[in-house]
Amino acid sequence: LLLSHKTPPAMSLGVRANMAVATRAGFRHILFREPEEQEVEAVKAYIRSLKPVQSPYTLPSGELTEKAKRGKALFESDATKCASCHGGELLTNNKITDVGTRGEYDRTGEFDTPTLIGVWQTAPYLHDGSAASLHEVLTTHNKHNRHGATTQLSKDEIDALVEYLLSL
Repeated sequence: LLLSHKTPPAMSLGVRANMAVATRAGFRHILFREPEEQEVEAVKAYIRSLKPVQSPYTLPSGELTEKAKRGKALFESDATKCASCHGGELLTNNKITDVGTRGEYDRTGEFDTPTLIGVWQTAPYLHDGSAASLHEVLTTHNKHNRHGATTQLSKDEIDALVEYLLSL
């Protein structure tokens, strides 16, 4: 939910235009009832009130560790292309993308590019929770470099990239 009001579309498949539409749909399709307007407004206000908290993977000052700085350089590099989808202030391009993580039971292989802000607290990862760690996202679930070009990275480089991601 964090920053969902600023990162449309909503839902892993991007099936809701934005957080407001998704909120109303949640009442209808999860609670199976038509919400009262003040309920919808209260939930939307709550979602907008959520703010990122400092990652425990940063230094007490909030700065990156040396390892995370190396990871940030990799993240922003042309070699990995991570920032081409997870760029800008909110670390997303707000697009639906096929990153090669379609599962056996998925109807599509295209998923919303989520923000990476606060990703340290959102495991498991990917649309279906099939990656227990960010390390798995970048290795086990990325054999064809469709989720960033990471297959050429060394173990130390992957570890640095993960440390950067965990610092967000």
